[in-house]
Amino acid sequence: MTVVRVHLICGAPTHDTNYVRLELLKALHEDDRAWVTVGDDFSDLDKIKQADALIVYTCNISPSDAEMGALEAFVERGGRVFAMHASNALIRFTDGPPIIAQGIEIPGQVDTTDTNPRFTHLLGSRFIAHLLLGSMHVEVAAPDHPLMRGLSSFDVVDEPYIVELTGPCEVLLSARFSGSNPGYVRGDWPEPIDHPQMYLRQQGQGEVLYLNLGHSSGRYDFLPLMAEGPVTRGPWEAPGFRAVLARALAWVLGA
Repeated sequence: MTVVRVHLICGAPTHDTNYVRLELLKALHEDDRAWVTVGDDFSDLDKIKQADALIVYTCNISPSDAEMGALEAFVERGGRVFAMHASNALIRFTDGPPIIAQGIEIPGQVDTTDTNPRFTHLLGSRFIAHLLLGSMHVEVAAPDHPLMRGLSSFDVVDEPYIVELTGPCEVLLSARFSGSNPGYVRGDWPEPIDHPQMYLRQQGQGEVLYLNLGHSSGRYDFLPLMAEGPVTRGPWEAPGFRAVLARALAWVLGA
């Protein structure tokens, strides 16, 4: 049996990373090949260099130049990166009155200006905005791709993500929607169009698999913005999401 060294980076403010970290670790533990280390940011360069694969679940964590160098070298040499949900989100709050949306209070609108192009290029996309948490229908966009073969479309409760692709990729999942979210500078999306929800891209000898789905928040995850916030497990309770996640983790381990 060949060991696969996986470094799990799970640190996402306003998300229930305790829950997500545990769910990912439990799923990886089911495969005897997985040997997993854990961090909450990109600072452990040795762990990145030693890994065969990275799993990233972050939000508003921007790697430094040295950390970007390690990440780029990792992918170029053939490493696999599976990144989820808000990992491509680099945000700041604008000056203005507080905004409350779905029970969440933020100090101003969210601006998603691209502050680390090297990072968003590596990931293959940058986060622009999301609509309010709600039901979303997800379609399999590449049914003949090995990662998608045999999967059917499914419904989830999640934040409909709007991203800007930063390079060539193969879109595997998509969702068609429109709407608005007053919490974002670019918050109005009135025309229903297809938005990529999962894609695969190559760089050097390596690959990046990105899944926009995956929101989860717990009672205290919005500190210091709020003393208590809404609790949701979102897509993690949907069989379709779990099926996609299982495929992605199998890919991480070399399938």
